[in-house]
Amino acid sequence: MTNTTDARGRGGAGALTYTTILRLFLPLSLSDVIMVLAGPILTIGLTKLAHPETSLAAYSVALNVAILLESPIIMLLHASNLLSRYRETYQPLRHFMLWANALLTVLYALLAFTPAYDVIFRTLLGQPDAIADAARPAFQALLLWPAAIGWRRFYQGILIQHKRSSVVAYAGFGRIGSLAAVTALGVAGNAHGATLAGVALVISVIVEAVAVTWLARPVLKGGVTDPNAEVPDWAPRTIAQIARWYWPLAMTQILVTVVRPLINGGIARSVNPELGLAAWPVAWSTILMVANSVRMVQQVALTLLQDRRSYLMLRRFTLTVGVAACGIMALLAVTPLGRLYMEWVLGLKGGLSTVADAALPALGFGVLFPLYVALQNWLQALLMKDGRTLIVNAGAIVGGTVTLAAVYAGALIWRLPGAVLGIAALLCGAAVELLLLTWASRPQRHAWLAR
Repeated sequence: MTNTTDARGRGGAGALTYTTILRLFLPLSLSDVIMVLAGPILTIGLTKLAHPETSLAAYSVALNVAILLESPIIMLLHASNLLSRYRETYQPLRHFMLWANALLTVLYALLAFTPAYDVIFRTLLGQPDAIADAARPAFQALLLWPAAIGWRRFYQGILIQHKRSSVVAYAGFGRIGSLAAVTALGVAGNAHGATLAGVALVISVIVEAVAVTWLARPVLKGGVTDPNAEVPDWAPRTIAQIARWYWPLAMTQILVTVVRPLINGGIARSVNPELGLAAWPVAWSTILMVANSVRMVQQVALTLLQDRRSYLMLRRFTLTVGVAACGIMALLAVTPLGRLYMEWVLGLKGGLSTVADAALPALGFGVLFPLYVALQNWLQALLMKDGRTLIVNAGAIVGGTVTLAAVYAGALIWRLPGAVLGIAALLCGAAVELLLLTWASRPQRHAWLAR
């Protein structure tokens, strides 16, 4: 295992304390929670417009496919955190980001504005005509979504590596504020529900990308790279090498993300598909809002992990925040808080109470999901810190395969209700992925303990 950064340098642990960890982690956690708040805000807006059930389902399906197309660029955050500190890798990585953004935008346009749209949404995903028609303008509005995501992830990685996590949170506030403003204007103007969601989402992520770039100016002017940092043996040094090294990370996120629209495909084949498709984004956004609060343990580990002491502290921190998030999830699942949240925050009452009734049982299944997210990201960080991106990809392959098998078996054989079906399938895949990552990361864990 190669580790060449000085413990007193920018990436080092030095006199690491839990206060230091929290100072880096909390703004990043807040930024992830802010990002997930987009779902509840849009749900509130869509419930106030015409045909809310169709709009909710169409928005969910369009966003899931857009996220699938965005997924290859997501891991640029991790690549930037790991590689932007080195002179030999910073510029090739930036050029790689620009090329990837351009290619993904072209691909998105081909799928959004050609007959390929009907093949994906009607044939492959099996969406009812009303939902497929409502999702089309929303999906087209999200054309620049992948490129904006790729740009902001690259600069977020630089900021995190320089321990400027508070700046990442500031940009997140800009994102959620612009999304809320556009949603409010659309509701006031009685806009088409799913289309409004697509427009609000793409404007908000562009605002965040601009904000991250603007707020990163002091770091960029001061010099992104560390002149004293020696490049690890595994690190790629050209655009072609970066592409080969990054490919398993891209495939990991693709395989993870492809589950989401295919879960919608499974729900569309279950009993009462329209209710299930409307309830699933409500349940999933609630679970994800809590689970995303712990996801950034990976970036904290990539930034602060340097020696045995930091390894033990970060491992304990990961378990603590994971269990704490499970406690929050339990409160939503087993107390009246979950229903109160759905009725008074999301507006799912009156004629929409059936959507809340269908979504609530899924929260009970999702109680352990935050702990899975924390452990998954911790183990992935250990592997990526040692350049083992192929193992990270293998975990996604195994977990995704199990999830897909579970979602379609649950829909076609056991006829599970939509929202419960979605989270139950994800938990099946999560359990298998964690087993694989735990087994594969044994050399890394033993090596850190021996340092």
